[in-house]
Amino acid sequence: MQHNDQMSPGYSYEPPVFDRSTIPESLQLQTGETYSVRGLFGRGGFSTVFRVRDQSGQQYAAKVLALMYNNSSDPELQAYQKIAQNPHTNLLSLHSFGKLKIPPRGCSDEVIITEACGPSIGDVMIKASMNAGYGKMATFSISDIRQVGRQVGEALVHLEQLKIYHLDIKPDNVAFTSNVTYALDTNLTPPVITLNDLKIKLIDYGNSMSHWAPGTARPMLAQPQTSRAPEVFMGIPLDEKSDVWSMGCLIGTMYIGKPIFTHQSGASQNEKQQSQFEFMVRRMNATIPEDMIEMAKQGRRCQLKFDFLKNREETNNQDSLMSLIREECDLQFFQFLKYVLIFDPTQRPSFEEVLHHEFLSNV
Repeated sequence: MQHNDQMSPGYSYEPPVFDRSTIPESLQLQTGETYSVRGLFGRGGFSTVFRVRDQSGQQYAAKVLALMYNNSSDPELQAYQKIAQNPHTNLLSLHSFGKLKIPPRGCSDEVIITEACGPSIGDVMIKASMNAGYGKMATFSISDIRQVGRQVGEALVHLEQLKIYHLDIKPDNVAFTSNVTYALDTNLTPPVITLNDLKIKLIDYGNSMSHWAPGTARPMLAQPQTSRAPEVFMGIPLDEKSDVWSMGCLIGTMYIGKPIFTHQSGASQNEKQQSQFEFMVRRMNATIPEDMIEMAKQGRRCQLKFDFLKNREETNNQDSLMSLIREECDLQFFQFLKYVLIFDPTQRPSFEEVLHHEFLSNV
């Protein structure tokens, strides 16, 4: 692996544990373009994102899909092409796409080269939580959440105008544009992060899809489970309102330091989904419209059981959304969460309406 004493964005947030022997010295495209590899932005089950430089010294991110997902980049490239025709400051842009002469071990030959960003919200939260000490979950101030939320909302309004569903909104997919530094107030409970720069980009369009045309097949499952909308759990066709729910989950996570919805029990995937769905209902004290339940049953995609709704006990205050509030002055933020985290997608606001909510409109 090549080394350089000038750090690129994201360097100080490089994953702490990974096998450096799997990182190539360079990535060479079949067209002859060569990028020196300087480290890793991140690695997941579907892809690896390298920190690279071109021959002029310009920094980029190079995403290479895992070998088993070869030829799976079409939806992502379609999203980048639409964004290139109508760019937005809060959306990641494509630099180039091509085939590698020699793919890294376990990777396909397709590579997507994009502009480089700094760490993600998830990266910052993990590092700050480690700095805070065992068992402490670092969070963000209401002021910083408001500024980040406004930018995420504007990015998603733009995607909606381009007729793109993102479908993967989570802390790991909102990246700061610079290699940010932060202060951490450990005297507060929980510890609160204050960043030196709040400019962000919404990244990773690997799960994105174009808005449906009549007769187009729709996915059976989408979105990370912790930010998955109720209609997706229920097997009901998703739409742009599903991304609105995920945005609410994202900024809720920034406030409490962990997902606001998660499974409480279960060994199998179906059991975990059932557990989380029931927890979502309890946390939001939600009423699910009968027509949504009927749609779920008729669609034959839903694995959930709804018997628990007939014998619901009085909401446990410990599970309620309002049990998470830190200060009375945070009430407006919780009113915003209640505004976007509505179970019925037909009653959930659009992204245009989200941006007009008092919590985001005064940024």
